[in-house]
Parts: sequence; C-alpha cells; structure tokens
Amino acid sequence: MVRKALTVVTALGVFMAAALPTGALAKTVDDFTDLQGVDIGTKAKLETLIQAGVFQGISEDRFGLNDTLTRAQFAKVLALVLNLKVDDSLTKSSFNDVVADDPGNGYALPYIEALKQAGITTGNADGSYNPAGKVTKEQLAAFLIRGLGKEGEAKSTPGVSSDTVSDWAKGYVALALQLKLLDGSANDFNGSATRDDLIDGLSNSGTYHYGNNQPFRVYSVEQTGASRLQVNLSRYRTNEELSFKVVSKKYGEVTVKAVEWSGTKATLILDRKLEEDSYDITLTGTGPIDEKYTQGSTSTHAERLASIKFTDPSDTVAWAKEIPVHFALLNQFGETMDLTADDFDISSSEDLTTVKGEPTVLVHMNNPTLRRGDRFTVSVIEPNGGVAQTRIFTIGDTAIVGKLESKGITDASGKATDSIMSGEQAFWNFTAYNQYGDPIRDLETLTKYISVISDKSQLKFSGISVSSGKSAQTYARLVADTSSEVQVKATLSAASTGDTFQSTLTLKPKPVIEPAPVYSPPASTPSPDPEPPVEENPAAVVEEIGLSDLTSESVKVQPITKNAKKLYYAVIPSVDAPAELTAEEVKNYKAAHPASISGTVDVTSTVEHTKTTISLSNLSTKTKYKVFVVAVNGEGLLSEVKTQEMETRFKFSLVNPPPIIIPEGADNKGALSGYVMYDAPNPLEEAELFFTLDSSEKLSMDEVILNAVQKKPLSDARKASSGMGSFEIFSIPPAESPYYLYLVMKQGSNSYSDLLKYQVNWPAQPLPSNP
Repeated sequence: MVRKALTVVTALGVFMAAALPTGALAKTVDDFTDLQGVDIGTKAKLETLIQAGVFQGISEDRFGLNDTLTRAQFAKVLALVLNLKVDDSLTKSSFNDVVADDPGNGYALPYIEALKQAGITTGNADGSYNPAGKVTKEQLAAFLIRGLGKEGEAKSTPGVSSDTVSDWAKGYVALALQLKLLDGSANDFNGSATRDDLIDGLSNSGTYHYGNNQPFRVYSVEQTGASRLQVNLSRYRTNEELSFKVVSKKYGEVTVKAVEWSGTKATLILDRKLEEDSYDITLTGTGPIDEKYTQGSTSTHAERLASIKFTDPSDTVAWAKEIPVHFALLNQFGETMDLTADDFDISSSEDLTTVKGEPTVLVHMNNPTLRRGDRFTVSVIEPNGGVAQTRIFTIGDTAIVGKLESKGITDASGKATDSIMSGEQAFWNFTAYNQYGDPIRDLETLTKYISVISDKSQLKFSGISVSSGKSAQTYARLVADTSSEVQVKATLSAASTGDTFQSTLTLKPKPVIEPAPVYSPPASTPSPDPEPPVEENPAAVVEEIGLSDLTSESVKVQPITKNAKKLYYAVIPSVDAPAELTAEEVKNYKAAHPASISGTVDVTSTVEHTKTTISLSNLSTKTKYKVFVVAVNGEGLLSEVKTQEMETRFKFSLVNPPPIIIPEGADNKGALSGYVMYDAPNPLEEAELFFTLDSSEKLSMDEVILNAVQKKPLSDARKASSGMGSFEIFSIPPAESPYYLYLVMKQGSNSYSDLLKYQVNWPAQPLPSNP
C-alpha cells in the first residue's frame, strides 16, 4: 500500500501523507526553486500544507504552484483535509467511470466515495465522476462550500452575474467570493483551478484544521474594521498564551485593547481609529511558533461612510403625532459609525426634526389631510458626498403595544437587583414593540398600555420613563415604602397583548444610623516621631488584564503585575463608566460606591508576570463592563490605571429538559431533538445555535462551535430567530458510556451564550425477536 501511494504521488504531484513514511515529509518550501520568489505569506501557507502532508512538489525541486488539478487529485486532498472516513478496502465505486484498476486515477476511488458519502460531491447527471477531468473554479467553490457545511447558505445566496459561471454554481461562487475562498479578480470561473487556488481557499477558510499539529505561522494581515486588524494564522489557538506587537508607520507601537478569536483568525482591536497608514504585526507568545513566519503587514484606510440603511422593520409605520424613523450609518466594513442625524442632510415630504445624539428623525404629522394608507418619504443624504438613501413609508393604524419584552429590574447604578431599600427606586427595564415591529418610544402610548401591579401596598408603581441618547431605554419606576422587611410579587403587563412578567422583590426598611461620637482632643499632642528615610521600592505595574471563565453572571479577572503588593479594582457597566479614572479614584471607589463591584486583593508575589485571580459573580447578563485595575507597591505608591472591556454571556434554556434519545429504527440507532429559548432583544439580530453530542464530558465552548461548524458526526449549527431555536441529531450509535449534549448560541457578530451540557444515555437496545 505504501509503495503504490508513492508511485501515484510521483506521477501526479499530489502528496497526501496518511500512508507515507516520515521521510517523505522532510521537504520545506526552501527546497523548491519555483517558490523562491513568492511572498512570505504564501510561503507560510505552503509550509503548513507541505508539513501536514497535504501537498508536496511535482518533482524534487519544483512545487508546481500554478499547475492544474484533476478531480481525482482534488478528491484525495479534500478527503484528507476534512479528515473524512476513508474505506481503503473499497474496490467498486458508485460512479460508472471510477475503477480501482485505472492506472492513473484508481488510487482515488475510496477518497471519491468518501466525498460522496459526506455530501460534498454528487457527480454528473449521467452517473459519472470524470476523475481525469480538470477541476474548474466554480467546481472548486462548490467543493469548498460543501466541505464547510454551508451548502444551504450558498443556495440562499444571490448568485453572481458572471456569464462564465454555470447556473447551478452561481450561489456557490457568490458565497465563496464573500468568504474569500476564491480570488475576486478571477474573470473565468469555468477555467481550470490551480493548486494555488486550492491552497488559498483552504488557508482563507479559517476552518480547516490540517495545521493544528504544527507551529503557529502568520499567513496575512488585513483591515476588517475602523479599529480592527485581522491576523490570519495557520492553526487554532487552544490554551496557548499568544500576543501581538502592532507597529504603525506613523505612530510607532500602538496598544491592542483586546483580541477576538474565531477559528484560525485573530482580530486585534486597537485603541484608535485607523488612518491612511501601514502596520507591521509580530506574533509572540508561549505557544509553538515558527520563527520564520511571525510577521505580517498591511495598509490601512480611514473609515468612510459606505451605506445608509433604514432599520425600521416595515414600510408601514404606526400613526402618531410624531413618527420616529431610524437608520444605520455603515462604514466600508459594515460597522455602525458614530454619526447622528445632525451630521446629514435629511428631507421629507412632511415636517421633521432630528433626535439629538441618534441616527433618528421624528416626522411630524401636521398635515390635517393625511389619513391611514397615505405615504410620506424620508431622504438621508451625506453632505458633499455620494451616499444617499430614500424610503417611502405608509401610514398605518394608531400605535398599540404588539409585543412586550422584560429586561429585568435594576438599581440606580444599572446593576440587577431583587431588593429595594425603603424610599429608594428600582427600575423595571422593558422594550415594547408596536404592531409593525418598531420599538415604542412615545411616552403617551407606553403609559396607556404598560403598567406594574404589586400584591402588597409597600411597593408603588410611579410611572414610565424613556431615557434619551443612543442607548435609549424604557423602564417602569418602582418605589419602596416600608418599615419592615417584606417580600412582594410584582407584575409587568401590556394591556393590549396580555404579555405579563412576574418578579419577586424584597423590600427593606432604612437602617437606623447612630449619631457619631463627638471627638475631644487631648490637652496636648506629642510631636510625632520623625518619619524613617524612604527606602527604594520599584514602582508597581499592571502589565495587562486577562479574562477567563466568562459566563452570563461571572468572570475571573486576572491582572498580570510586577512589584505589586495589592490590587484595587472597579468593574462598572460601560454605559455608566467614565472615560477614565485616576489611580486614587480606583483605590477609593468602594468607599465612594459601597454597592459597586469593586474592592481590593493581595498579590502573592512581586516578581514580573505575577497573575492574580479576582473572581466576580452576580454580574448582569449580556452587559458590557469596563474594568479598572491599579496596583500598589510596598511603599503604598499607586501604579498607572489599567483598563479592560468585556461583555458577559447571555442566557438561554432547553425546553423540557432533560433531553432523551429515542429509537430511530431497527438498527439500534437513536435520535435526539429539542428546542431552546433565548432572549431576543432585537428582532432583526441574527442568532445561531451550535450543538454536538460527544462522549467527552469536558468539551470547551470553542470545541463545540468547531464541531458544529465543521459538521462533525452528531454535530451541526442552525439559525434561530424570535427567541426560539431547535436541534436534531440522528443516527446516534449505542454506547456503554454516557453521551454529553452540548449547546451554545451566538447573537449578532460576537455575543455568545453560556455553554449548556446535559448527560444522556443510549445503551444498546434489545432487538425485536422474530415471530
């Protein structure tokens, strides 16, 4: 078997090392004369593929980067990269032109069958596969998209308009271009794909993991946001401590505020908006790193307005004296820009005013002739620019509350609470939507339909409020008035929908404060002893702030310090947090704000890179926080303040737990399905449910998501909406040991839920006896 594989490899130039001896993998990119002129990023990609045994050269000194691929060669590459189950004992193919004794392509029979079993290829309509045929670029797109488990997404993607793409492949090519699996400059997608095309597609996917047993290598760097640089790496990060040095040509080294990881991509969030500039990035850390490929560079551009998008869910809007119209201002990366309605030229067929600090206008219905069914327009135009958008709206019925969502009860600082001190207020936060899906901000409408009632008179409902600004909120004000501790049940409801939410609150009386004793100084005060001379004591430094074990309600904050004896910290919701705090303010934050998440901890060592863990709990779900940390040395001198931002996970739940596997057929296989519920504050916000059934009871969130995205056995991902998602797992083989069902959700671009885990059992079932 090894001898045959070597013969095929030499003839075809596609080297897959599953059956090759170790010596066959000794070459590097430096051994091939035709690779000497390629850029460093391409060399890094090739090094990973060569060392993984996916590719080798077509001769001793030539790699053949621009050589074309046959469908047989490609089948073997993709089967190995995807780690598909390959049955080497197969001698008969389901395709009529694939035969084991074909001297040129017979070796690929089990790999072609593996692709078919995985749903990556279906062959041609006449039952053939055409193993000797060249892989076209549109076929390459389809193979890679199916390998990523995104065929459904491709079918729903608007196809490209190119005449060089077959009708069946238009959606695949469009999605492949979006995901950068294909070169966007290609102008003939029916032309033959090269080895270089395949290498780029595999490397840019960020999902295939053939390089995970190798060192980290930097493939490329690109700007993906106004303050974001994405570093594309050769492998996933697991427990490695990695960091990035970022140097601007204009400003020198700049600060990386945070790093977001997704597959093999690390997104660096910088402390500034990017300009017309160039940046060099260097990868460092404790993980295995190939020192030849630690650097990458990119040119950057200042953010600019690229599009204006009206965000109201319907063209029909509820009748009101003032009708709010919302829009989003998006830069070239699809991010929302920090602009408001006052930054634009806005016109309407009716009178309008802008909402201060928001991308929103109020259209005033002053025309007495307007009726239900009439229309009005709103146009938003960039001053001195070419970006503009107009939308026509139809006037509907008078607004009523069509849907009510509770956001929980908070105290005056914005922290979730279940108790109120007598004489103080708490706030029941909610979002009410009208019958057309728009959030209701009109106080008159909210007051008409929303109320809070209590089962005891000590809790008073004092009305509805609407805050202003970009983070505008609606909330009901609750006031406690009690002389003894008492529990009350409060109910938030909307009269027009019947939606109700209940909460139990503890009302507490005000504590009795004893008068402070009067201080009488002694007749004479002795002179204080002279202070001892100041000894040298190195300044304390907070080097960085790490985060671990983040959930919806807790996190471990891990400052890294040197020369520190003690730490002071304050964790403040971002909406309330100041831009900065002084060191003294952080130190005294607990005294000034007793109910805040703040305090002090001792540091066990003064040596460099000392990690101290601060365990925080009772955080608010899906809330952004700003962490301030300051260190003090042995003399009591304070360090500079170090900050870190974070967002807690959101909660979701399994409907009708625990999950139960049910028989699927007569072969002892089982099936598992169910539903989850989650909080969906924005009906337009995308959500996705990732799930996997595994024998391991210690999968991490990243491993669950990876299994789902790669559609590994008993794993998948599904879209979710309107607060509900579902999962289905079939063909579960019996096992003596228990399975574990893992579920995790994602909302928007980077908001994740807690990880749910359930143990389920599926032992071998007795087969029915024959009558």
